[in-house]
Amino acid sequence: MKNINHLFNDLEEYRTPLEMKRYFEEKKQNINKNNEYVKLARLKKGLIKEFLEEFYPLYLFSQSKYCDVNSKCKIILGNQGYDGSIIHQDGTEKMIEITSYMDGKWEFEDAKRLNLRGYGDIRFNDNNSLDDRTPVYFSKIVENIKKKSQKNYSGVCILFVVNTFDYFEIYDNSSQEFVNKLIKEIAKIEFIADEIYLLVLNEQGVSQIDENLYLIK
Repeated sequence: MKNINHLFNDLEEYRTPLEMKRYFEEKKQNINKNNEYVKLARLKKGLIKEFLEEFYPLYLFSQSKYCDVNSKCKIILGNQGYDGSIIHQDGTEKMIEITSYMDGKWEFEDAKRLNLRGYGDIRFNDNNSLDDRTPVYFSKIVENIKKKSQKNYSGVCILFVVNTFDYFEIYDNSSQEFVNKLIKEIAKIEFIADEIYLLVLNEQGVSQIDENLYLIK
């Protein structure tokens, strides 16, 4: 088995926020109860990549105050300049681009190590302190955001996704100062887009989504 695409044949369907939640939980359970599926999910081979990197952020967005309970959401695969669509109760449609900075090469290699031997590497196995690493991570995030600002996203909202867990929460540190600084930096950047959002992934549950999703402009 090279991928688990058969689990996601219906990935591109409109769903209400409640249906988004049920779909996510169902797929999560299907994967977690099958060890082979877990290994393939770690590698992000096939549609599991879109499920984790596009559907999951859209699912979280659908649970927030920015999405009414009667709206319908779906991800859209391809290179059309946006990743998802939200149709609100009044019939208006919001197109949304979902983007994040990830160290994809490291994550893929560590997923292979985890599958092979049962444990991965420490993400930071160098001698640099967190105080040294965090500015580098911040700079890479901002660099990715600035690249997006150079494109025309007229008629589209951009959802920037940032994971702070490996830099803060795993050490029982708060990422709020980091997030506040990032919000200020994003606010200074000019975009050709309808709205700009920041979604922070920090291991808090979906019930706390409104604490971790920011409408910047």
